[in-house]
Amino acid sequence: MVHWADYMAEKIIKERGEKEEYVVESGITPSGYVHIGNFRELFTAYIVGHALRDKGKKVRHIHMWDDYDRFRKVPKNVPKEWSEYLTMPVSEVPDPWECHNSYADHFMNLFEEEVEKLGIEVDFLRASKLYKSGEYANEIRLALEKRKEIMEILNKFRDTAKQPHLPNEWQPVQIYCPNCRKEADFVEWDGEWKVKYKCPHCESEGIVDIREGNVKLRWRVDWPMRWAHFKVDFEPAGKDHLAAGGSYDTGKEIVEKIFGWKAPMTLMYEFVGIKGQKGKMSGSKGNVILLSDLYEVLEPGVIRFIYARHRPNKEIKIDLGLGLLNLYDEFDRVERLYFGLEGAKNPEEAEELKRTYELSMPSIPNRLAAQAPFRFLVVLVQMPHLNEERIVEILKEQGHVPAQLNDEDLNRIRLRILLAKNWVEKYAPDDVKFEIQEKVPSIEVSEGIKDALMEVAEWLESREKFTVDEFNSVIFNAAKKRNIPSKKYFKVLYNLFIGKDRGPRLAPFLASLDREFVIKRLRLEG
Repeated sequence: MVHWADYMAEKIIKERGEKEEYVVESGITPSGYVHIGNFRELFTAYIVGHALRDKGKKVRHIHMWDDYDRFRKVPKNVPKEWSEYLTMPVSEVPDPWECHNSYADHFMNLFEEEVEKLGIEVDFLRASKLYKSGEYANEIRLALEKRKEIMEILNKFRDTAKQPHLPNEWQPVQIYCPNCRKEADFVEWDGEWKVKYKCPHCESEGIVDIREGNVKLRWRVDWPMRWAHFKVDFEPAGKDHLAAGGSYDTGKEIVEKIFGWKAPMTLMYEFVGIKGQKGKMSGSKGNVILLSDLYEVLEPGVIRFIYARHRPNKEIKIDLGLGLLNLYDEFDRVERLYFGLEGAKNPEEAEELKRTYELSMPSIPNRLAAQAPFRFLVVLVQMPHLNEERIVEILKEQGHVPAQLNDEDLNRIRLRILLAKNWVEKYAPDDVKFEIQEKVPSIEVSEGIKDALMEVAEWLESREKFTVDEFNSVIFNAAKKRNIPSKKYFKVLYNLFIGKDRGPRLAPFLASLDREFVIKRLRLEG
């Protein structure tokens, strides 16, 4: 099976023809926190660009910050007083948290730092700088010249949607008052570079020059203009933009008829959410999960893997609960598959999974770095007597990682230890959490179980070294030969050590504890 990113890359080459450079684009207005749902657009553009590069093509990935859009509403997490900045460019609204140059910078800088950690090559551009530098001046003038044709296109789609036509005075541009920086009213255009305006906010009026950046194209014109300006070949979009009569449909006609460029190919991407969270995430409402949140519990490669393995038109629900342990298991299995250390029942599926791994890794390692099982680390990090060094030793002793580790291996293990600690603290359900019982709890233990526990204690005392499998057999057989029901037996064992009826896999768990402590506890001493 061909990975969806490779399929799209082949389609782009076929439909756009051989080019010296292919351009993929993503973008967003930084009106709030840029969350894991917004990231899907950037990653979809990136991974298709990645597939094009793998075919030997030169690719430029532009991520457009629409930071010259108006500040339209005050989010819940922003002081109400910020209403005084409404209709100003978001790049010129002060930062309410006073840690960045502007409101837009606050969100853009964080996201750019997050993306950098994923090893993604992207050219971040800011609309505010492009407009103010006069980069789009010719296209703005062209849009004013062809105002009627643009209106006809937009009104045609409004007819289909049974919406009223645009008013006769509609213009394809908006103006920012050079005095108070809020949106001003358009009065007239002189047919060349000057536009007359009147500001309803500060009551100033005057003339601005298109080339000086105070005149901006409206969204439905700005988007197709950008496609033509940067010669974009591919840009994914959410289903709202790709709905019938939406901004992609209108943009497709505008870019071809007004700006003389063929609309880029696209892919619709679905929402990304958190399992159990209701409603759609919104950066302006503040109910969001950021890449920063995922970094607290997931390796960068695993984050990319989540997005790479799902086709864009499939909704992603990230499970930060128990499902996260399954995610690590799956990722580790695919990684072993890639390096030929594990087989697959279905060769076609195996090839697609290997390709998914290639597209998931910021850079493909030369060898398989040590895979500390995340599920087991969740157990180990809850043991107060174990430091990082001892955890690494236990992983070696129990055969989870090689006896000889290099710096790359150790760094990966240390990272996973930290991520496991974070997960236990922030997301682990109560039935995963435990505390070692300092004293023998007062529970009822039958004579048969006491005998079985004593047998295990004596076996343990007689051996300095043993494997987890050997230990596991001894624990099981001690109960089996006495016809003790497993459920009853294990309930006692778990209560003796963690005060719960259930817990982690018993043999590796007990093998990770101090041997003398385990022997004493099995003898019901102390």
